[in-house]
Amino acid sequence: MKFITIQNQIGQTVAVNPERITHIAVAHDSVIIFLGNNEQIFTKFTDIKSAVDYVERATSERSWKEIEWSNSEEDL
Repeated sequence: MKFITIQNQIGQTVAVNPERITHIAVAHDSVIIFLGNNEQIFTKFTDIKSAVDYVERATSERSWKEIEWSNSEEDL
């Protein structure tokens, strides 16, 4: 199982298995990533294209690269 990291609207970093992403949509002026089982991540993305581009890029990079962990979430 591989994970990507995403910041939610309040700045917390969340690790997500990208295979669980069912869809990405705009609702209530927020870009939301839906994970199934009624789980949602309200993100800091401003449009769907940016969210999709990030998930696709992060997923392809994770296929060969380890996550570089930081002591501070501000470094993400």
